[in-house]
Amino acid sequence: MANAVTLRKWIASHEKACYFAWADSPGKKISFYFAVQKGGNYDIDYDVEGPNNRQLFKGEAEREGDFIFTATQVGEYAFCFKNGLSTFTDKLVEFDITVEDEARDEDIAKREKRDEVMNSVVSIASDLHLITKFMKYFRTRENRNFATVSSTESRVWWFSALQSLSVVVVAVIQVYAIQALFTAKRTRL
Repeated sequence: MANAVTLRKWIASHEKACYFAWADSPGKKISFYFAVQKGGNYDIDYDVEGPNNRQLFKGEAEREGDFIFTATQVGEYAFCFKNGLSTFTDKLVEFDITVEDEARDEDIAKREKRDEVMNSVVSIASDLHLITKFMKYFRTRENRNFATVSSTESRVWWFSALQSLSVVVVAVIQVYAIQALFTAKRTRL
């Protein structure tokens, strides 16, 4: 059994946003995935804290992260994002927090007794979770690559406009220079 939350959140510059997951017993498996979809250099600071404000993970200027850890204590786990590096840019962060039970020895014994159909269902569910994870990764890459293409397209357009304007200006200057050579004023001696 798993409890999961998938969210997308715009985090303003200098903002700190925290989200929480509750582990009701030790041994719960907690997975945390995030990726910056838009904004700035696609980087953000993150911090994962366990109960009693014990720091588990910390990162600065990360584009994405994927962590799985086992809850050692009952309590609330905090997943915080900080956009402190950015002065003006808001960032869109997509993240997924999943809390699920780890298999225990008695669970493994029960699993062996399952029928073939149930094993197939569990296998399909596991494969779907993996596919979902890949889709999130590729969506993130697509967003970043689209932003790069848009930026490049804008730069090429402005460079082309500037170059065309330069060609026209040089052509006009050349016409006036040649015209000045052939229409020199004659002076009387």
